[in-house]
Amino acid sequence: MSVYTGNIVSGLLTFPLIAFAITLPYMVYQYRKFGPIPWLRTLIVYSFVFYMLVAYYMVILPLPENRSAVVPYAAHPQLVPFHFVQLIADSSAASLADPSTWPGLLRNPNVYEAFFNVLLLVPLGMYLRYYFRRTWWQTLLIGFATTLFYETSQITGLWGLYAHPYRLFDVDDLMLNTLGAMVGFWAVGPAMRVLPDMRLVNMEAREEGLRASVTRRALSFLIDILASQAAAGLLAGVFRMLGAQAAIEAAGGSWDAAVRGIELASLAVLFALVPALTRGQTLGQKLLKLRIVRPDASPARWYQPAARYGLLLLFAWVPFALLSGIVGLDTGRTGEMGALAAFAARHQAGIIWAWLAFMAAWAVSLGVRAVRAAVLKRPFVMLNGVLSNTRVMTVEGVELERDRRTVMDVAEVAALERRIAEDGTPLATLMERAGNAVADEVRAWVPDPSPVVVLAGSGNNGGDGWVCARALAEAGYPVTLVAPDLAERLHAEPARTTALAAFSDAAARDLPLSVLIAPDADVLSDAFEKAGAVVDALLGTGFSGDEVREPYAAWIRAANRRRFEGARGRGRGRHRKRTHERGEHERPRRTLPAKAKGAPFAAAADVPSGLAAQTGAAARPTFAADLTVTMLAFKPGLAGPAAAPWTGAVKLAKLGVDVPALRNELRGNAAGDGAGADAQA
Repeated sequence: MSVYTGNIVSGLLTFPLIAFAITLPYMVYQYRKFGPIPWLRTLIVYSFVFYMLVAYYMVILPLPENRSAVVPYAAHPQLVPFHFVQLIADSSAASLADPSTWPGLLRNPNVYEAFFNVLLLVPLGMYLRYYFRRTWWQTLLIGFATTLFYETSQITGLWGLYAHPYRLFDVDDLMLNTLGAMVGFWAVGPAMRVLPDMRLVNMEAREEGLRASVTRRALSFLIDILASQAAAGLLAGVFRMLGAQAAIEAAGGSWDAAVRGIELASLAVLFALVPALTRGQTLGQKLLKLRIVRPDASPARWYQPAARYGLLLLFAWVPFALLSGIVGLDTGRTGEMGALAAFAARHQAGIIWAWLAFMAAWAVSLGVRAVRAAVLKRPFVMLNGVLSNTRVMTVEGVELERDRRTVMDVAEVAALERRIAEDGTPLATLMERAGNAVADEVRAWVPDPSPVVVLAGSGNNGGDGWVCARALAEAGYPVTLVAPDLAERLHAEPARTTALAAFSDAAARDLPLSVLIAPDADVLSDAFEKAGAVVDALLGTGFSGDEVREPYAAWIRAANRRRFEGARGRGRGRHRKRTHERGEHERPRRTLPAKAKGAPFAAAADVPSGLAAQTGAAARPTFAADLTVTMLAFKPGLAGPAAAPWTGAVKLAKLGVDVPALRNELRGNAAGDGAGADAQA
């Protein structure tokens, strides 16, 4: 037992160094992938690193002092399966027929060894299922590969570091370790009902990632400073090797002043020239997907990044330059100084204390503003940003902000679709692109092939649903498509043609796509029960009114019930069936009920069914989505705050169309027609 304790202590001593080494790459990866750094994900990742470190120490420690020593018991690998059973039987008087002898096994060291061999990879199986979302057979392979790596490290003398094996290669260890991984995989299953769903954590992280947090901005600035210092040090070293130092000193110059000049030039290049050449991104911001823009998210002028960071340098340098000047004053020569300098020299201590108080208050105010901005989810604006008329936003946030400005009325979108068709891109092609865009988002949010339910209406929005269902089935997702009628009975075009093609293609290729035609409530509830995602493609931009017709209304209610009340209505206590019957999930409220544990990811195609795309008014009922993938342009009803509880995050799918150019052309033509009509009148 002391050996195991010593290995854990070694892990505790080594882990801070490992954690320090991986922190910066981990933060960069998290910011690039999700935006923020969820604390739960961070805790799991670092605990996993610590566990793997300790597990490896359990295998390789203690190390022998003599690298060339021959360890007799490790010289020949143990290749007989279940040899540990024979060892237990030979070293114990226990008998299976006599239960009174069984407690003696608890004192048998061979039993201890077998137990700890199983226990070693139990946490690995838990991590693989809960965090990495691996299947049982993937866990089996990864567990076997891990223990094979351990055993190979032993038989090779730690990969050649030692001349001979110092630990025994045992096939029983391979079996017991792999068994431990599978035990962990199955044991964590019940706990996953209580633990936070990592998919929900990822969703929340991505939503938060649209905002440029203070930490993210500070990290990008730190990366830029480190890059600047590294570049300056490298250049100074090269110039010194070329004899620049000797030449400068021979001419009576100062090499230190030259180095400071190189450092300033490096700062100017990274904070002024690079952003001017990269449309407002320093190297650190490029790495963390940030961008310097104007307050309206339009591209910054070439000089604005230079002004922003020049002012920051000025604000950071002036206070310390003043302090340095005050500290350097000779109090014995006040008579030879000017009035201001003499006053500063006489009251040197008081001025220093006042300076410290001012800087402390300034630092506290920065901290308070940063926390307030994080809590209120507002941008953190500094004085240099105000004076330079710039702000730092995420790349995704900039794109979203610009997309939101391309709001088009529903009638304009219809005219746009007609114009696209006239230019040679059929509506069926746009439907294919729209369905694939929704499928791509589902795949991004639900990475493992979980069952998906697609609700497809009888209109063209339903055609998007058929395409989405086929695309997900092609990716290996078991898809259940719910439709009001057979594909050949649809009347809208090109929805009918698209649905027939998708169904025929899925049948011919034996894709995991099943179709439910007007299912009853129990069948539909069973489908939602198993679903990892629900796609709403029932009603599109043409919907308006206060009530959704049947059977769509029942389908939306069933989807919302699964979302807010959990499996079989056993989710969060106050969101049970009785609450749903009062209609609290159907009408807009300041906030919707909290999403139930284990609820499927909900995506809407173009607009959530029941939500008026033009006005944003929510009918009874309205589909509550986590993400809405709207097509071509933002509709007025999606841009307002009242729609946010129903739309979730809104992402624009441009469908390969230059929407701004066509929009401006259509509006220009409309303006010209109007002017011509006025002239005729």
